[in-house]
Amino acid sequence: MIRSILIVLALFLTTNSFILAQGCGPNCPACSGTTDGNLTPTKSISIQGLYMPTGEEEFGVLGLKYGAFDWFDLGIAYTFKTEKIIWNARLQAIKQNESNWQPSVILGTGSIRTDGTDQSIYLNILKSKEFSENFAISVSGGVASLTSDIEKIYGIGNVSFIFMEKITTFVNFDGISFHEGVMWTVNDWFTAGIMMIESKDPAISVNITTPIFKSKKTDN
Repeated sequence: MIRSILIVLALFLTTNSFILAQGCGPNCPACSGTTDGNLTPTKSISIQGLYMPTGEEEFGVLGLKYGAFDWFDLGIAYTFKTEKIIWNARLQAIKQNESNWQPSVILGTGSIRTDGTDQSIYLNILKSKEFSENFAISVSGGVASLTSDIEKIYGIGNVSFIFMEKITTFVNFDGISFHEGVMWTVNDWFTAGIMMIESKDPAISVNITTPIFKSKKTDN
C-alpha cells in the first residue's frame, strides 16, 4: 500500500514541468478526496491528483489530506503553475444524521477557484442519503469568500449520484463555473475519474486513501 502511494506521488511530482494548477471547490468528489464530499476518514491520509491535458493551458494540482478526527481534517495542496501552497482544513461543526434529514455543517479553508491558487474560507451544508444498496445522493451548498477579498461572497455547491457504491456522477459549482465528472471507486483505497473543467476541457483525477495507524491484534 505504501509503495503504491509513493509511486503515484512520484508520478505527479515528476510531471511538474508539464502541469499547472487546478481546483474546483471543497466538496467536489475529484478534489475533496471522498466521493460524497465528506471529511477524510479518521487517522487516514488521502492523496489527490488532478490533471487537465487539453485546452489553452494545461492544469494540475497535487493535494494531501489527513483525517485527524472524525470532525476535522487538514491538508496541503501544491499548485504547479504559480508554485504556490494552499492550506486546507475542514471542521465538521454538525454531523449529519443518517436516520433523518439532518445535514452536516462544515467550516473550512482551501481553494474554491478553478485556477486553484486562491486561499478561501467557506461554510458548507452537506447531506447524503442512501435510498438503496445501489443508489445514493449527496448534495451540498454554501457560501465562500477569498481571503484576499473578504467582502465578496460566492455561492458554491455540488450534487453527486452514487451507483452501487462504485460509480459517482457529479456536477460541481465553484462560484463561477460548473464542472461535471464521473468517478470510479476501484477498491477501498483507489478512486479514478474523468471530468469536464468549466464544462468544456477534459481532465483526469486520481485519489488514494489509506489508514496510517493500523490497529494491533491481540492474542486471547
